[in-house]
Amino acid sequence: MVNAQGMHDILKQVLTKRVGLQEKAIQKLLSISKIRSLRRGEYLVEEGMVCNIVALVIKGTLRSFIRTDQEEFNNDFYFNGDFGIALTSYLTGRPTNCNIQALEFVDLLVISKQDMLNLENDDPDFLRLSKYIAENYFIRKCKRESSFLKFNASDRLSVALELYPGIQQKVSQFHIASYLGIKPETLSRVKLASLKRIT
Repeated sequence: MVNAQGMHDILKQVLTKRVGLQEKAIQKLLSISKIRSLRRGEYLVEEGMVCNIVALVIKGTLRSFIRTDQEEFNNDFYFNGDFGIALTSYLTGRPTNCNIQALEFVDLLVISKQDMLNLENDDPDFLRLSKYIAENYFIRKCKRESSFLKFNASDRLSVALELYPGIQQKVSQFHIASYLGIKPETLSRVKLASLKRIT
């Protein structure tokens, strides 16, 4: 499990440097948050449940995916400093159709929706945090959707590498291929072709 200093450092990176909140915001968030750990394969969110939490990844990697009868399709990843959330379910209070699963041992800081709403009511500065979470989620979804409509597999890979720096070191080729909507062997050919163009 991550130590207190490591947790504080991640919160400072996210809340202070990215969102623009002050040190007191870190302490407020810590006071109403719970630490949760997931083993590889465990779920933060499962299809059919209502997502009433938002979770900050302190250490580890999560994937979001949609399941059909035959297959699973990855549609997002969360790394250190990212907020894992099924946003549509969180906002509407309706059951989600997505799953968020640990790809390795993960440490999370989990905040309930009610506690987040209370924070926003008590301190309007926290509206900036909610805005940050929603905007980042929206931007990732839009960029992925646009890449499927406009680009070939090679260009979709480039978009993914931009959205998720270091993803190739953290996520298996199988899961990256699923995110791109291609087979792992196709991803291998795409990467090989890209290397040949560079050299």
